Amino acid sequence: MHHRLSVGGLALLGICLLGLSGCAGSPPTRFYVLPSLTGAETAPPAAPRDLTIGVGPVTLPPYLDRLQIVTRASRARLVLGEFDQWAAALQDSVPRVLAENLSLLIPTDRVLLHPWSRTIEPDYQVTVDVTQFDAGPSGEVVLAARWRILSANEKELIIRKARFTAAAGRQDYEATVSAMGHALDALSQDIAAALLTIVQQALRSEQGAHENPAAVAQHRPLNKRPRKAKGSSR
Repeated sequence: MHHRLSVGGLALLGICLLGLSGCAGSPPTRFYVLPSLTGAETAPPAAPRDLTIGVGPVTLPPYLDRLQIVTRASRARLVLGEFDQWAAALQDSVPRVLAENLSLLIPTDRVLLHPWSRTIEPDYQVTVDVTQFDAGPSGEVVLAARWRILSANEKELIIRKARFTAAAGRQDYEATVSAMGHALDALSQDIAAALLTIVQQALRSEQGAHENPAAVAQHRPLNKRPRKAKGSSR
């Protein structure tokens, strides 16, 4: 006996075959993490290791609020990596990597990510507002940001605008992510240098305030009794 498939059955079979071929032909999604500095790239200790640094808030532009890696086809057009994505959101990764870098560059073991407990008061706080962080058509990564350093009482000590570029070397997502890490390294080094300058100035001021009283007395005028005015009967 011959069995015939209905027209509906043939159509359903065709759809299933097309779906299977599409799944088999789709490339796997690749996931990337933003690299941080290594111990070999850091400087020798230049600040007290009990220094507490608070990192954050760190803000990113809304167009980066997605798992797909964003690149630029032009100044006006963005491209999303359909199969090349972040393993964690940049909004979480950028402050984490920045904190790791500062911990090595200062160095200090006490680096906190915002928000921290109200019972903890950092010696200094670093806030960053990222306005651009992506790669252009040539593969060059641009990191543009405004950053500030605040004292423990939230007094603004430094505010700066920074722009860093890093060449990817080749036009693929792995090279782009590596270049983004280098750009963030440069920002970290800029902030760390400013922090160290502030800490060293504070230490010098503190040492000056605790100067040897005997040494200070040598520079003070001797107390003398005031002279009597001429014609005074006293």
